[in-house]
Amino acid sequence: MFKKVLITLICSVISFLTFSQGYKIEGRIRGLKDSTCYLTYYFENQNFVQDSTVVSSDGTISFRGEKPLKGGMYNIMIGHWQSFDILISEQKFFFEANANDIFNTIKFTNSRENDLFYSYQQKTFKDAKKIEELTKKGDANSTNELYALQVESALYKKKFIKAFEGTFASNIIKSNLALDIPPAPKLANGTEDSLWGNKFFVEHFFDNINLADDRLVQTPFLYQPVKYYFDQLDFLPNDSLIVLTDKFLSKSRKTSPMRKYLVSKLANHFETSKVLGRDAIFVHILQKYYLNDPLLWDSSTVRLVKERVRYLKPLLIGSKIPNLKATDVNNKEQALYDVKSAFTILYIYAADCGHCKNFTPQLVKFIQDNKQKNITVFAPIFGNNVDTWKEFIKEYSSESFINVMDKMGKINLYQEFDAQFTPTIYILDKDKKIIGKGNMNIETMKEIIVGSL
Repeated sequence: MFKKVLITLICSVISFLTFSQGYKIEGRIRGLKDSTCYLTYYFENQNFVQDSTVVSSDGTISFRGEKPLKGGMYNIMIGHWQSFDILISEQKFFFEANANDIFNTIKFTNSRENDLFYSYQQKTFKDAKKIEELTKKGDANSTNELYALQVESALYKKKFIKAFEGTFASNIIKSNLALDIPPAPKLANGTEDSLWGNKFFVEHFFDNINLADDRLVQTPFLYQPVKYYFDQLDFLPNDSLIVLTDKFLSKSRKTSPMRKYLVSKLANHFETSKVLGRDAIFVHILQKYYLNDPLLWDSSTVRLVKERVRYLKPLLIGSKIPNLKATDVNNKEQALYDVKSAFTILYIYAADCGHCKNFTPQLVKFIQDNKQKNITVFAPIFGNNVDTWKEFIKEYSSESFINVMDKMGKINLYQEFDAQFTPTIYILDKDKKIIGKGNMNIETMKEIIVGSL
């Protein structure tokens, strides 16, 4: 009997501890019934369903789970007709509102963050509505009142952010404020510094966004500023961008969800950049923030990144490309390093690639038109179907290329030469150092070669 009581007690304690660590978000919306509600979380510009529940006849809503929710901004969707945002910092709280005006009537119990967030929202919404009314009137009295209200509203926002500094509500509100750029300082000659705006943008763009607050990851307010900032810096050289990237990432806490998000975001940004040579920044990020910060990632990710870096480093601009040996149409081995030309174009293609079919004749013509520049095309093909290969060469008149095939399947073009799309093109100088790469057009190819003469 004692054992049964003990087991029951232990199970009850475990159940209590499990539940106490989870979430319980309950509420009552007066006038709402017979609806399905969804608790969704934000990630960038999308919402994903976290939980769902059915509204009881008296408008009661209850979301419960055994694991705590990640901090962030969530949205409660009521059927397909109404929704409202809530902040998740506290894991257990209650709300109530009227169905006909949730925004202005909602009240919270045991959630200071939501109290702050909605008191601010309700106040600024009323101010905005009043400002709109005064703007429409346009008379002298309205103009004076409008100016006073605008000043008061701006002052309220600043006071709110300062008074509740460190709260999630304050961080969200501050992240949505426009950056105030102070007047440009005077140079030694008395003129204004014309570059001041750009300098201030680079150094202070994220002053209003607290990158140490991981909860901002699950809001719609982070991804757009990050994208915009680095898009605007695309004109900078790699060295400068690496310095700014490191400085930017240092604003987040090491091994934090924010750091993980930002590293992934920037890795993708530079990997997919159309600016020549940005893969050097991509490799820098992989080495410094994946391989040197393994606690952020699972072991399989670290292993894959290590392999990716190993293959990408020799393929960066300025590096000597790895040698490639394969057999030509006469079954004779040809080596990339044996090509003696001022420029070599490594042209990796596939016979069934539509873009390759369009581009190959253009490349043939480009080589013919620029014979004086001593350019050779070294063209390995994906696959080992000899008949298809020879038909392609004949149909697209690419006999002037050094056409090769890895008939034994020993070369992984996709991995060893990062040929993730076709055609993949590398432009090499006489020493087989990479001076250009990517899925480029003839005009870009011409610019790179002419620029290297």
